[in-house]
Amino acid sequence: QAAKERAEEWVIAYGWDESHWTDRGYLTKDELDRIAPQSPLLAIRMDGHLLAANSLAMKQIPHAAPEHLIDRMNGLLREQAVTVMTGAVRPDRDASIAALDAAARLCHRLGITTVHTMTRLDDFEAFLTGRHERKLRITFCPDIQSFDKLLAVGLKTGYGDPWLRFGGVKIFADGSIGAGNAAVSSAYLQGGLGELNHEDDELRTWIETADRAGWQTIIHAIGDRAIDQVLGAHEHLHTDPSLRHRMEHFELPVEDQLPRVKQAGLHLCMQPNFITNWSGPNSLYVDRLGSDRDQMSNPLRLIHDLDLPLAFGSDGMPPSPLIGLHGAIHGAYPQQRLTVSEAIDCYTMGSARFAFEEDEKGSLEVGKLADLVVLDSNPMLDIENIAKRSVDMTFVGGELVYSRKDVL
Repeated sequence: QAAKERAEEWVIAYGWDESHWTDRGYLTKDELDRIAPQSPLLAIRMDGHLLAANSLAMKQIPHAAPEHLIDRMNGLLREQAVTVMTGAVRPDRDASIAALDAAARLCHRLGITTVHTMTRLDDFEAFLTGRHERKLRITFCPDIQSFDKLLAVGLKTGYGDPWLRFGGVKIFADGSIGAGNAAVSSAYLQGGLGELNHEDDELRTWIETADRAGWQTIIHAIGDRAIDQVLGAHEHLHTDPSLRHRMEHFELPVEDQLPRVKQAGLHLCMQPNFITNWSGPNSLYVDRLGSDRDQMSNPLRLIHDLDLPLAFGSDGMPPSPLIGLHGAIHGAYPQQRLTVSEAIDCYTMGSARFAFEEDEKGSLEVGKLADLVVLDSNPMLDIENIAKRSVDMTFVGGELVYSRKDVL
C-alpha cells in the first residue's frame, strides 16, 4: 500500500518471518519487484540479520556493504551489509519521534515499564526529545561503531536520568539461526557454519577498551562458535565482573561453556519468546538444525540450576512478556522450562540487576519505583493460559499510563 501511495519514495517494511509460511522460503527480489515496481523497497526480516531488497533498492547499495554478504540474484543482504544499507536509509527526526511515542504506548499496553534498546547513537536525539512525557524508562545501548564518540565526551554505562540512561555498548558476534548465519561448529542442515562477524583481536580490543573505560558490553552471541569466541575474549582479558558484562541470546551453548560463563562473571540475557516462536517439533529450528540440536537450544533450566545470572528480554519478536513467559514455562523440552515464579523473576528482578537498578525496580517494595502491571487474573493459578492473560493496568512511577477499560 505504501509503495502505491508514494511512488519513487523509499519504502521500509519490517517483521517478516518465513517460518509461518508454507514453503518457509525467504522473500526475494522478484517478489518485491511485483509489489513495488516504482519504489525502492527494503523488507527486513524479523530478526534484523537479513533483508530482502527489490531491484530499485539493490541499485542503491552503498559501496561500504561487504560484497560477500550480498546475494544479488535473490536480493538478499546479511549482517554488516544490512547495517550499512539500513544506515543509508534513515527516517527523519519527526518520524523517529513519532515512532518512539507509538512504541511507548504499545509497551504500556503490554505491561512494559522499562526497555533496553539496542540502537545507533544517531537516534539518541529522538530518544531525548519528549522522554519525560513518554513515561517509559529507556536504557539506551549504543552501537560499537559509535563508541569513540562516547569515550571522547566521558560518558559511561549508567549515565542519564530516570527516563533515559546509557546501558552497555552493543556488539554483534554472529547472526541468527533463522538467517543461517549464527556461527555454529556443526553445519546447518542446508549447509554452512554461519560466520563470526569479527576477528578475535578486534573483538578483544573492543571489550578491553570498554572494560577499562567503565562500560558494560552487550554481545550478541547465538551459535556455539560465537559463544566460545566471546567467552575466550573475557577469559583472556580478565574483565571486571562488577561491570556485569552481558551475552545476549546464548541459544546454542555446549555443556562445557556454562561453567565458563560463571567463572568469567558474565550475565546472560535470553529471550524465551524464541522458544515459543521457533523451537519444538516441526519448527524453524528443527528445519535449520535438526531435532537433536533443537532439543539442546535455549537451556534455561540448566542455566538457572547452575545459578548463572539470567534475565529475560524479547528482542521485539514480539515484545509481549506474556508470550515469553509461555515459552519459558511451556518449552518444548524439559531443559527449556522454568517455573512461573522463576520466569517472572527473570523478567523483573533479573532485568533490573542487568541494568544496575535492583535497588530501585524489579520488585514491589517500599522505597522502590511504583512501576507495576495489573493482569486480569493471577498467572500463578492458570499457567496453561498465561499467554492469554490481559494487561488491565500499567503504572509508571505510581501514575496510571494504561487502562484496558479505557480502550475497550
